[in-house]
Amino acid sequence: MTASPCASCRTATLDYVHVAAEYRRLGFGRTLVAAAVARAPSFRWTAPLPDGPVAQSFRARIAMRRNGPPCSHRGG
Repeated sequence: MTASPCASCRTATLDYVHVAAEYRRLGFGRTLVAAAVARAPSFRWTAPLPDGPVAQSFRARIAMRRNGPPCSHRGG
């Protein structure tokens, strides 16, 4: 899992979550997301809609905004 938090503007983006196929639908992905949010609970979290049907299905099951204003500090 990768996430991009920015302490300056208090935003964070969930960039990528991967769980091996044999462990999917057992709660590991949701646990990873919860752990990331727990590290920065007061941040405004977003998670863009990913590519691929498996990733999109997972994304639809987590309660997180799809998009938000981009962080101006990330340089991208």
